[in-house]
Amino acid sequence: MKSFFKGLPAVMKHASRLSWGFTGEAKLKKAGKLIIVNIVLIMIILSLLEGMLLLLVRNPGILKHCPQRIGNMIGYLYARERPTIQFEAACARHDPVLGYTLKPGSCTFGGREFTNRYDINSLGVRDGEAVLSHPEIIVTGDSFAMGWGVEQDETFAALLRRRTGLKVLNAAVSSYGTVRELGILRSVPRDRLKYLIIQYCGNDLEENREYYLQNRSLPVMTAEKYEEYREIYRESQRYYPGKYLWMKIGKRWEEMEQKRRQAQAPKLDRDEIDLFLYALQNSGLDLDKATLIVFVMNGRNPDDNREFPAALKRKLAEGDYPPYLKDMLVLDFSRQLGPEHFYVLDDHLNATGHAVIAAELARVIAGRQRP
Repeated sequence: MKSFFKGLPAVMKHASRLSWGFTGEAKLKKAGKLIIVNIVLIMIILSLLEGMLLLLVRNPGILKHCPQRIGNMIGYLYARERPTIQFEAACARHDPVLGYTLKPGSCTFGGREFTNRYDINSLGVRDGEAVLSHPEIIVTGDSFAMGWGVEQDETFAALLRRRTGLKVLNAAVSSYGTVRELGILRSVPRDRLKYLIIQYCGNDLEENREYYLQNRSLPVMTAEKYEEYREIYRESQRYYPGKYLWMKIGKRWEEMEQKRRQAQAPKLDRDEIDLFLYALQNSGLDLDKATLIVFVMNGRNPDDNREFPAALKRKLAEGDYPPYLKDMLVLDFSRQLGPEHFYVLDDHLNATGHAVIAAELARVIAGRQRP
């Protein structure tokens, strides 16, 4: 009996270890189930979020009823997968001087909110052949002025032609910056030019900055690189599960990379306005006899368009510039254009937006022509 009690603690200790083993195994199984349940819940939530983003990207009619913050986010996602005219084989071609131009002939281009016909002349811009001969008004700019999202006779250039009765050439090309916008005009007779209308966009800054850094030279996209971009944009239009969530995560990474590049970029003694004026003064074009009309267009957010006109006016008033720059007319459309003048998803001007711009340009030109 004494030996029994002596061995009892060892037996109890062993039994306790067995009990803990059974309990520990049960806890591990419970924890494993909990982890699996949580993973499933997370996957369901992520799937629902992806489904919601997919629904909004594919249905602009629903998006227009959402807050602007959501609209901006969905617009960002769509901008990274939408068709891009300068890389559409039917509508654009590589150019050894300008990187690319539109492709002479006719093509159809569109997105989820529009489909339009493009008639392109031999210069590679969206206009007729006849207006290449001694135009009286030339419109330059990027996709906004080109008329991305509207028919050819709905662009503000075409509307201005009808309102003024003058020969108007729409020389705007999607994604061009100020340097290329002016460069494409070198082969256009300008002896009768009365007005040069320049639609500026915030993304012109990168091109104008490079032109200044390279001492009035702009690196040109090679034919091989152009084809690479075509393939990239083709791939970007394909959908795969989780695409929009991944793009949303990538947005934050892209913002961080942009800040890093800006921090590492060479510091300049010129700001955005200086670089714009530098591009004008070093364009190689004789603009002394023309009146320059400039306005900025970045999208439907009026705050994106408000700072540039005021800063440009101050710079011209304070600086020592040639008369054709000092007399430049700077317009501000931030109070005249509202969300109703833009597409909901694509963020380009719709036909009513082009009509507003054409009406104001016609009013300004009519005022200048009065005796």
